[in-house]
Formats: sequence, structure tokens, C-alpha cells
Amino acid sequence: MNSFIASILLIDDDDDLRTLFAGVLRSAGYTVDTASDGKAGLALYSTGLHELVITDIVMPDMDGLELLDALRQYNPRPRVIAMSGGSKLSVPLYLSTARQLGAQRVLSKPIELHALLQAVAEVLNGAAPDQIIRGPGMEAL
Repeated sequence: MNSFIASILLIDDDDDLRTLFAGVLRSAGYTVDTASDGKAGLALYSTGLHELVITDIVMPDMDGLELLDALRQYNPRPRVIAMSGGSKLSVPLYLSTARQLGAQRVLSKPIELHALLQAVAEVLNGAAPDQIIRGPGMEAL
């Protein structure tokens, strides 16, 4: 359980995954708002109520990279965890670009739930070393 209740914005177009991740984060003591695409996520973020944004990269309307670029305009810049489950060829490119756009952590899908919770805790605590957490079967990025 957390010593403070952090508010997280979770953005993913996969309804099942978004529901699963939101439930796990809430069970860990976080407040979680969700959105199904970057446009809706950006509108929610503009309310100023979130300490962390977790976003998928590949989404319709406004993808995660476009969202990250838009979030760079906020001062201070938000803490962000980006995730992607595209093809083995596209994931390294997407996640590398997400890092360049300011994501403190990047996760490749499939994501183990303990790895998600660990990344969230580390980013919220400011311990976000330069690394990519890989899902099973991912080559070195």
C-alpha cells in the first residue's frame, strides 16, 4: 500500500487490458482514471489531477507518441510510462521514440503485473533509471 494516494491516468484502446491494469493499480492503492485513446486522455490530463500517465503507443485517433508530444507542452512535464505491444520490429522503435519524447519508463507488452506495479512505484518515487523493461520473448532493445 502507498503512503499517499497517487492519481494515475491509464490510456489504452484495449478494453480488457485497460480494465485489468486499472483494477490492479486500484488494488495497490492508487486512484485511477482511464481513457481509450490519446485525445480523451489528453482531455482528462488537462484537469491537472494526475501524478502519472501510463499510455499505450498504438491507438486510434491520437496515438501515444502524439500524446507524449502534446504532454511536453505542460509545465511541469508529467511523469509517463509508455507501453507497446506492436510487432517485434516496431516495439523497439516506438519505445525508443517514447523515451526521446520524455517517458521515464517504457514497457513492452505483454507486461507482467508485478513489473507494472514496480515501474509505477519507481517512477512515482523519482527512481526512474534509463532502462526498458521487456516482456517475455523480446530481444534486447
